[in-house]
Amino acid sequence: MKPREQITTDAPTLWAIDPTHSTVEFAIKKLFLFTVKGSITIVEGSLVLDPADVRRSSATVVLQSASIDTGNRGRDDQLRAAKFLDADRYPEIRFKTTKVEPGTDRDTLRVTGSLTVKDTTRDVVLDVSEIDRSRSPSGEEVAYYSALTAIDRLDFHVDALRLLIGRQLKIMINVQATRPT
Repeated sequence: MKPREQITTDAPTLWAIDPTHSTVEFAIKKLFLFTVKGSITIVEGSLVLDPADVRRSSATVVLQSASIDTGNRGRDDQLRAAKFLDADRYPEIRFKTTKVEPGTDRDTLRVTGSLTVKDTTRDVVLDVSEIDRSRSPSGEEVAYYSALTAIDRLDFHVDALRLLIGRQLKIMINVQATRPT
């Protein structure tokens, strides 16, 4: 979310996250022996980028709970059930920034936001890297970001099978966002 010099305005700009070219992937230990990996679908999202002051930038993202996919149909059904994500009652997982700060170098940010899973909201911190900027053939400016974080699933009352499944969920996010010209 950190704008580079090629943006010609100092005014905040609105960017739309492209769900078809963005991913949210996760990994968690099972039985302390192997790692289960999966993904969940971004439904919609937007970024507001402020090149004059990155602290005024923001992001909102909505994920679809029922889209969880680990490559195992039985496990996915169990993760959608009430003991885990309760996707029927809580079809969306939401993230909204509360704070954006410069990161360790010019292409990184430290983004804090409220993550809501089921009926629980907690702050999480994302380490965000701006990967690239380019223009699409239709003239839209395109920005690419990656982010990493880890959350404790028990903090969000996703607490079934505590002895079989680890607590720490590692999350890797890749976002493509466009800004119409």
